[in-house]
Amino acid sequence: MTAYAEVDAWTSKGVQVVRISGEVDLTNAAEVRDAISRVASVDESVIAVDLTETAYLDSSGIAMLFRLAERLTQSRQELRIVVPPDSPLRAALELTDLPRTIPVQHTLE
Repeated sequence: MTAYAEVDAWTSKGVQVVRISGEVDLTNAAEVRDAISRVASVDESVIAVDLTETAYLDSSGIAMLFRLAERLTQSRQELRIVVPPDSPLRAALELTDLPRTIPVQHTLE
């Protein structure tokens, strides 16, 4: 995908999991969004974006998640975000009130 981020996907227990590894910032947020759109299945009602292996997420990456949630809602799909409790990303997500709009889980389970 890019030198900074990799996106891969699989289905587990009826949930489409999309894992982002690396860094998401202004230079690649649009590419990451497009990659998620390519791999996210329209057949699954829940899409879980796994940020467990994401080392960095700036405001453009957070904005990308909000836009993705809006798009999926129009398709009658639900977006969930997976972020471990000790991840440095969690504080940034909470500062933007993202968990009030998009469910945030500690694990994929």
